[in-house]
Amino acid sequence: MAQTQRKPVYVLPEHHDILRRIAYEQRCNLSDVLDAVLENADWELIESKAKNKPLQRANERGSSYKA
Repeated sequence: MAQTQRKPVYVLPEHHDILRRIAYEQRCNLSDVLDAVLENADWELIESKAKNKPLQRANERGSSYKA
């Protein structure tokens, strides 16, 4: 099997259904649709949101432990 450059990606079940429908309508593979979506993603925006998540979670946990 050929080695690919693809990285593991978790797709939520509701998004998987949408991607599957697009693949069916376009008569292509699900992996082709996912590649197109990932290719057009704004990775700088995603990176900035991902950096903020740990801080948001820490703040939420801190506020929930108040006596």
